[in-house]
Amino acid sequence: MTGRGAGSGMPDVVPPMLPSQGDLADGERGGDWAVEFAWAGFRCVAYVRPGRVRLLSSTARSVTRSFPELSVLGERVRGSGMVLDGVVVALDDAGRPSRRPLMRRTSTVAPSESLRARVPVGFVATDLLWLDGRALLRRPYAERRRLLEGLDIAGPHVLVPPSHPAAEARFVMEAAERFGLDGLHLKRVDAAYKAGRRTRDWLRVPLRRARPVVVGGWMPAERNRPGRVGALLLGIPETPPAPGEPLGPLRYVGRVGIGSGPARRDLGELLRTLNAQISPFAAAGPGAVPEAVAADARWLVPRLVGQAEYQGWTRGAHLRLPVWRGILRPGEVGQQEWAGTPWDHDRTTQADDGAGVWGPGRRTGQVRPPQEHGRRPHAAPAPAAPAASPASAGPEPPALPAVPRETTGLAPAAPASSINRSLEQHFVYNAFNTIAALMRTDPGQARELLLGFADLSRTADRVGTPEIPLADELAAVRAYLAIEQARFGRRLEATVTVEDGLRPDDVAVAPLQVLVLVRETVQQHIEPRPEGGAVTVHAAPDGAGGAEVVVTDRGHGETRLRVPAPAACPG
Repeated sequence: MTGRGAGSGMPDVVPPMLPSQGDLADGERGGDWAVEFAWAGFRCVAYVRPGRVRLLSSTARSVTRSFPELSVLGERVRGSGMVLDGVVVALDDAGRPSRRPLMRRTSTVAPSESLRARVPVGFVATDLLWLDGRALLRRPYAERRRLLEGLDIAGPHVLVPPSHPAAEARFVMEAAERFGLDGLHLKRVDAAYKAGRRTRDWLRVPLRRARPVVVGGWMPAERNRPGRVGALLLGIPETPPAPGEPLGPLRYVGRVGIGSGPARRDLGELLRTLNAQISPFAAAGPGAVPEAVAADARWLVPRLVGQAEYQGWTRGAHLRLPVWRGILRPGEVGQQEWAGTPWDHDRTTQADDGAGVWGPGRRTGQVRPPQEHGRRPHAAPAPAAPAASPASAGPEPPALPAVPRETTGLAPAAPASSINRSLEQHFVYNAFNTIAALMRTDPGQARELLLGFADLSRTADRVGTPEIPLADELAAVRAYLAIEQARFGRRLEATVTVEDGLRPDDVAVAPLQVLVLVRETVQQHIEPRPEGGAVTVHAAPDGAGGAEVVVTDRGHGETRLRVPAPAACPG
């Protein structure tokens, strides 16, 4: 601590402890560890007194005015006050913490009400450093964590994330990968808080992703040996490549070394068969090759596709710490695998010609699940394009698809576009706070809910894709209802059924189309009632090759959604 108030008062500044890089093997070599998600965001320490909150960055700069929403901490404080270590986060459209929307908040000292509405933030509390006149820095992490969970501060704008024992590290990694997070944290449960120091008692484990890339050129290993390949210049197609079509033009996403030995020689011989005089990359703008790289580059015909592992995207839309994993055979890459780039969501409009998969909402660089590879989209029209945002405000989240309705006794619900990012944040925080509470009482159910939430997030990430199988949409509905049932307890009954004769894999809907109806029913008609209620979702064949989905709020009414039969694919 660099300062302290009078007597046993709250410290003025506690420099945050810093993690070291590590991997899961470090936590398996001995000692007791806790495993937690790494939340992408703005690290800060919260000094909280009743009715008063002071937020300091990791460099002790005051950021209190930047995040007025976090004043809610002052309403939930115990005793004379507390000091919390944590991360300020903003969520993307799929409910994942993302630095990109957060940048819009950290770039202003006093955000306007409209900016706060567009980009709400929350505080992820990860450690407790001082409580009601008692310094806790020398206490073991397990004790600090137990006290943190007992504060009962979780709620709107505040998240106390789940913590798992080291034995569940592989499961937590799987959930983080499915959720699209950047990494994990390992914390020794018997370690003190080492303020201002980097320590091996806290390890950050980055998660690597894999994606296809096009080799558009190469760099010589040495100037005096211009024929020896040193690094590959990687790109991603600007537009979705159809099978057999050229892969260019490309956006440059970085370069990667290829090591040494026979593999480099073989690759060098292959590259020489693809020599070109003209660059396949964008000539200008963010997709162009930097001049310093282009000066020595050797260009190629963009036919060679490989796989690169990486840790994320830089601000310049380049792969962070890429590693070359080899050439992919023709036919190994489906259209969905090309999606997920940092510039996808910069497009604030999308066409109605089936190209929505390349539109807003694609945030991660994950390779998509195998069952999506090669799926031919049906010919039903894409969802209506969201309106373009003012340039000064940045891109808005994509609007959820409009839903045709046939209601019986059900009051008109709010349009899907009203389910905005703020409401998403509340649901995400409620979900994670519920999961964290269950880790103490029912770890098995907590694990199931966590994986279900990850799958729900992946479905939300597909907004902008024209269609997904009804089976995937119903899986997201089940995951959502399981989380709400855990939160509501006996106040919510929920059932999802599929009638015999319907094959939900063969019928397609816009992403979240059914989920919007279910959420409106739960949030607008069941949650306000003290006694709760029951919701049923039933999908049945409509007799014309399509389906009908009926969402019923027992005792209040129902909403019907007709899903047309898939159009015949030519050929």
